[in-house]
Amino acid sequence: MKFPSLPKKWGQRQRPTLGLDIGSHSIKIVELSSNGTNHAIRCIGRALVPPRAIVDGSIKEPDQVAEILRALLDNLRPKIKYAATSIAGYSVIVKKIIVPYHDEGEIERNLTFEAEKYVPFEIEEVYVDFHALDGEREKSSGTEIFLVAAKREVVDEYAALIQEVGLSPAVVDVDAFALGNAFEGAFGLLSEPIVLVDIGAQKTNINIILQGTSLFARDMAFGGTQLTEAIQEATGLEYVDAERIKIAGSEDMAIMKEVTSVCNELCGVWASELKKAIDFYRANSSTEEYPTQLYISGGSAFLKGLDMLCDDIIGLPVKILNPLHGFTVDHGIEPEYISSVAPQMAIATGLALRTLTK
Repeated sequence: MKFPSLPKKWGQRQRPTLGLDIGSHSIKIVELSSNGTNHAIRCIGRALVPPRAIVDGSIKEPDQVAEILRALLDNLRPKIKYAATSIAGYSVIVKKIIVPYHDEGEIERNLTFEAEKYVPFEIEEVYVDFHALDGEREKSSGTEIFLVAAKREVVDEYAALIQEVGLSPAVVDVDAFALGNAFEGAFGLLSEPIVLVDIGAQKTNINIILQGTSLFARDMAFGGTQLTEAIQEATGLEYVDAERIKIAGSEDMAIMKEVTSVCNELCGVWASELKKAIDFYRANSSTEEYPTQLYISGGSAFLKGLDMLCDDIIGLPVKILNPLHGFTVDHGIEPEYISSVAPQMAIATGLALRTLTK
């Protein structure tokens, strides 16, 4: 199974895919229909995953996860059977490098040799692929590319799960690239760099994009589960209650004082880590065009005050990403439901915008 590279868009003679985001907290599905540039949501939904069933991107309880995914598919009844999913974390290496070749065919023939210089795994243990980037460096020392390497065992786990529930595994993408695809699908190509941050349960993806191209992509080892566990430790609440209060709050003022303190402290750490990543990009960027805005998505996007905290620490205006902005909704799907889950559906939406050439 060849590991695919950056997203492709809707177009003529292309087959749509089902967006399938298999996360450690929940599985998200988005199915779209398209008429030119107009997208319609045909079905959308999510289902919770038991704790520890998926850890660090690896499926530890495949039978449980398959049962949950099968039930979600039975409920949503999508028409598309070709699934696009994505992975992130320790099993994926994404690195921008320059290779001494100008022709894409030549790059592909020599990719394994080049990858061995950068991949911290045995080359036989990974799938490798690349995406050539536009730039002046193509004319001199070679071609600038995104090198992508993914552990075979993890990719094969996801492919086996998808086949187990009756779908065809068509694309395995990288979370950060799917996130960029989702933003472009909703807002088009912007003339200034944008920072996209998706805060999942166990990890956070950051992607800085410009004109449909990823300039900087990284996975970071923090997420909503870390915050829930910190609230649980500070308050003595059960995990389920801590998870609920994290987002919805509580009328118990004493508990809310503890929760607010924990959230402010930990989210401040998150914002500082994001600032370090953005500063690293700025220090190593070959262009003077720096990000002008930051969009947050994922399950923690609705955390009260997170946007203002990130604004203060990072120094960029912060918005909540709605990856379904401007999409129409098929009959039977409540717009209120779309609004409530949209930020959690960013990666699934980016995957649903992938297509296969017929």
